[in-house]
Amino acid sequence: MKKKILFRIIAAALPIILILLVEVVLRLFGYGEGYQLFNRVRGENGVEYLVVNPNLSKKYFKDTDFRADSQFDLFLRQKTDSTFRVFVQGASTVVGYPFYRGASFPRLLKHRLSRTFPEKNVEVVNTGITAVNSYTLWDVTDKIIDQKPDLVIIYAGHNEYYGALGVGSSASVGSHPVLVRSYLKLKNLRFFQLIENALTGLMGTGSQNKKSVTETTLMEVMAKEQEIPLNSEAFAAGISQFEGNLKRILDKYERHGIPVILSTLVSNEKDVKPFISDDLDKENLVESIEENKPEVHELAQNNADAAYILGQHYLERNPDSAKKYLHLAKELDLLRFRAPEKINEVIMQQAHERKLPLVDMKKIFESKVPNGILGDELVAEHVHPNVEGYFVMADAFYEKVKALNLLENWEHYVPYEEAFDDIPVTQIDSLKGKLAVEILKQSWPYDLSMSGTKPVGYNYVTQNPTFEETTAINLHNHQGQWQYLITQAYHKYNEDGDYKKALKVAQTLIFEFPEQFKVYEMAGEMCQKLGDDAYAEYYFKKSGYLKSMKVSQE
Repeated sequence: MKKKILFRIIAAALPIILILLVEVVLRLFGYGEGYQLFNRVRGENGVEYLVVNPNLSKKYFKDTDFRADSQFDLFLRQKTDSTFRVFVQGASTVVGYPFYRGASFPRLLKHRLSRTFPEKNVEVVNTGITAVNSYTLWDVTDKIIDQKPDLVIIYAGHNEYYGALGVGSSASVGSHPVLVRSYLKLKNLRFFQLIENALTGLMGTGSQNKKSVTETTLMEVMAKEQEIPLNSEAFAAGISQFEGNLKRILDKYERHGIPVILSTLVSNEKDVKPFISDDLDKENLVESIEENKPEVHELAQNNADAAYILGQHYLERNPDSAKKYLHLAKELDLLRFRAPEKINEVIMQQAHERKLPLVDMKKIFESKVPNGILGDELVAEHVHPNVEGYFVMADAFYEKVKALNLLENWEHYVPYEEAFDDIPVTQIDSLKGKLAVEILKQSWPYDLSMSGTKPVGYNYVTQNPTFEETTAINLHNHQGQWQYLITQAYHKYNEDGDYKKALKVAQTLIFEFPEQFKVYEMAGEMCQKLGDDAYAEYYFKKSGYLKSMKVSQE
């Protein structure tokens, strides 16, 4: 009897043992991908840092040729007592699209906190990845917890439908949340990767029928289900997916006693018409509006284009009605690249139930624009802020950190106006971002006739282009690497005596190379030339600290 039981145990354990052996062999031979969130790197000063793994996005974008954008913020592998460590979770808005660099709100927040607490090592680590949603946030949460954060900021929700593994996404493995989360766990195993790759090779991916990012916009590549009506089954599934993942993420942080700040989302409702709407006789509608026919309002309750046209009609006549109908138009938009209001409701509900701090970003943005109707004033296209908008986001989180007393002694508090004047974004990066937006607005889904194609080319037409315009165009066309072109800009500005522009270049370089003492010296020298000795001393002290770290490593 005992032998039979032992035999059964061995028989049951044998497949597991074989899988483990195969897993070990595959790892020894370097097969597959290591999907760790952070990679180790050694800085120029000899100190070990961690940085987001640039290959991590491959885990989420199955059967696509897309490699997602992310920021690469170095932070100390060994956290020091003087370190205040913040992780930011989200997608392309967190990454800082389309401006990136110093425009992303996590870097703007770090810049201002670092000035406020010059004796601290402030780390604001951007874990955002373009085109992901709450599944990815859930998947990386444990790895963030391992790095002992003092605070986590979450700004996410626009990608629940078309982001990787979402209910309407082309990068999907199924619609059931348990299945998707199980898939993400198994994907870490090289054995599972081997099986998946073998099946893909045998069965094919059907990619011959899929659009590619080389042919069209990422938005079209990711949008499999292009029409998701309000309150439909797929609509409800997206809300449920977000709520379930967010609850699991917050449960984990709560168990580890890690503070979390949640934020509502912003969308451009005034200056971006619905991408896809039910059919509408627009000429007849306009006539009916002018004649003040009552059926117009009933039609607008169910048709995105009708609601938008009615909202535009009311802009100068009745701002309250304009806001109501423009918001309704966004809600009725069948192509869901702008998060529906139910996503914000989930965020606010979780903040309320768990007594978590909430930044009502939507309300803050509305307070800064005419009639509280969000448009191009702060949002560059449909959801991504412009540079000023990103600053408003960073300011809101800065003030929330202050209100929560997560750091003591705000003696060097940086006021709004001073911080706004010190936005560490170059004109070159700003122009490059604006160029990207102009091209996007000529593409799908802004122009549905562009499906499957990209604008043939874009010529920045201007008489006598400035140095900044020429450099931005070169960067857009991949004619030169960013760090070399931007360093050339620093030297040009210095020679021209344009020290404020040179300072912004140096500040941007600090974000990219925070372990290199030379970039801090560059910033300090420009502050001296601007007559700001206190700011110069701040940068020289940072440079000296990095030099001392290098000496201690030698």
